Amino acid sequence: MNIYAIRAIGLATFMKTEKPILNLKSTEDVYSLIDIDNTSKLCFNERLSIVNEKEEELGEFVGKIRKSGSNTKPESLMIILNSTSIHEHGKEIGFSVITTTTTDFLSYEEKWSQWTSNKSNMTCKTVLISNKNNDGSIQIYTDLNNSELIDQTKNINLKYIKNLLTEGMNYAFLRYLAIMGFEGTINNKTAITINGTLCKTKYICSLKDNYKIKKIAISVVIIKRVIKLEKSLKTPVIRTITVLTRLGYILHHSWGKTINQKLVINKSMQITKDGFVYNDTMAHLKNNMDQDIRFKSMYLNKISEMKIKYKTYIKNNRDVNDMTIDYIKAVLIAKPDNVLQFSIDYFKELNNF
Repeated sequence: MNIYAIRAIGLATFMKTEKPILNLKSTEDVYSLIDIDNTSKLCFNERLSIVNEKEEELGEFVGKIRKSGSNTKPESLMIILNSTSIHEHGKEIGFSVITTTTTDFLSYEEKWSQWTSNKSNMTCKTVLISNKNNDGSIQIYTDLNNSELIDQTKNINLKYIKNLLTEGMNYAFLRYLAIMGFEGTINNKTAITINGTLCKTKYICSLKDNYKIKKIAISVVIIKRVIKLEKSLKTPVIRTITVLTRLGYILHHSWGKTINQKLVINKSMQITKDGFVYNDTMAHLKNNMDQDIRFKSMYLNKISEMKIKYKTYIKNNRDVNDMTIDYIKAVLIAKPDNVLQFSIDYFKELNNF
């Protein structure tokens, strides 16, 4: 799985109102940014399934954003991205990204790790990108197969340093655009590959109010990225598409035709109409039960055990049996709209006798 890091003009923190704060003034991507101090909306964590073109699950992707050093000005964020080992074509593949950055993206440090292994050998590559001093240069260190980090300090034009987003910072930027409901094209940006090569890129953002997923229609932001490895039109072009809820959760992500893996929402996750994604414990248990024969056997044995205990208890406590029958009769007669509240009132009144 390839990793690409994108830069943009900047990422503001969130205002307390829900009004968008991005104002695209021209095709040169000049933003009007408001200095605000509410970054809590950026912080979250999510899990996605990594699948192939046949929708077969290959592994799991985890993304997290949290505040780091809340007493600093500007505030800083920690962004963690990683995948479980992906097994495909006899190989095991994985990656992780750990980023620490200020919310203005002027000071940052990021570590990428990618590995590929098979029965005969393992290749591991680590890259450290740092601009902690905000001094107009980026330090890029590489490490191949667990050797010493090699210093490859690169002096890149100041306009790129000032506005650069690494891969982890880009993950936060995508979430930011989704929450702001930004619509339009962001041109003339730059990407940086895991080898430290600058690339030309742009974002194309559109809104869709009736995106169907899991039998519900929700509002989403669809963000397309076009990445050119060099200025020449003959060089490879990568097109990524990310579909996010208006709260910033990724529902689907693809890397274009050249890479057959994609990210999709986990089967055990549920989505609310406003775009909040949460783990459905029962669905998670059911999925695990269907895939794990031993777990399913333990579950069925526990159900049988509970049924026997229930029947034994009812048989030995006739008062409970009679009370249950009376309660069911009362529900059938009253036919309440709110069964829960009716039940609470019924048993409270019963307790007063």
